[in-house]
Amino acid sequence: MAKTASNADGYLLLHKKSGLTSFDSLFQVKKSLHTGKVGHTGTLDKFAEGLLVLLVGKYTSLISLFNDLDKVYTGTLHFGQETDTLDPEGSIVTEAALPDADTVFRVLRTFIGEQWQIPPEYSAIHVDGQRAYERVRSGEVLDMKPRHITIHSIEVLHFDGLRLTCTIHCSKGTYIRALARDIGRAAGSCAYLEKLSRIAVGPFEVGESVTPEAGEAGYPGLQAALKPVETELFNRLGIPVLMLEDTDCVSISQGKPLEPLLKRYDLAQGGPLLGLFNKQEVLVALVERVQDRWSYKHVYSPH
Repeated sequence: MAKTASNADGYLLLHKKSGLTSFDSLFQVKKSLHTGKVGHTGTLDKFAEGLLVLLVGKYTSLISLFNDLDKVYTGTLHFGQETDTLDPEGSIVTEAALPDADTVFRVLRTFIGEQWQIPPEYSAIHVDGQRAYERVRSGEVLDMKPRHITIHSIEVLHFDGLRLTCTIHCSKGTYIRALARDIGRAAGSCAYLEKLSRIAVGPFEVGESVTPEAGEAGYPGLQAALKPVETELFNRLGIPVLMLEDTDCVSISQGKPLEPLLKRYDLAQGGPLLGLFNKQEVLVALVERVQDRWSYKHVYSPH
């Protein structure tokens, strides 16, 4: 049987509520799990809700494995107004006539595929060492640099002439607030993002998540939802795994060269990363292949 996570080591699928910042939610997790080591794999704006994938304890070093995962959102665009923050918490800065349905549906098709997107000024992006939103609030006018993103699909769920609700599958780095802004302008009107819910991060879905309130009664709530880092996680991420003999686990913990050790195993699997596990399914190390040679990325104590 696979070994379960230690008291505060693993990953957690958390459902953030609207009205809480992502860091408020992280604080609740830290308090419930009695740990200061909780890392996120992508925050959500305060007005938004949905899935946060968190790494806890010694596994915060695995955050990079989640950074490139696609996201899926359900969002509601409000046409005819644009706010400075591009969300319902901002002040209205532009108003325009509502676009007709034919225009909206035609414009939506033009946003499918690879493109360059200018992030919102009110964002956590660093500009010359300071958060963009901090510089804007201090009165600066920023020249935000465009980012390369991909919108894989936009599925319309409802449109009543004022509000458009749709499901958006996009690449990392996509700002749905900015997408709402751009759709509104392309339709000859304007828009802001009224509601947003993140329903998936890569293979992880919001239906698997728990709310921070699960830990309000004390330690057991979120602890029960804390998932161990086992081969199942690596399988979901599409990262090959290798089960090591006990003696090789000792060699790994001592930092011995990987090449002669791994030559004894069948490494037919491709990919630049490889998860090394012991027979109890505890992660021993994450290694990477660079120019056909293996090197250590992270080494973990089995305890």
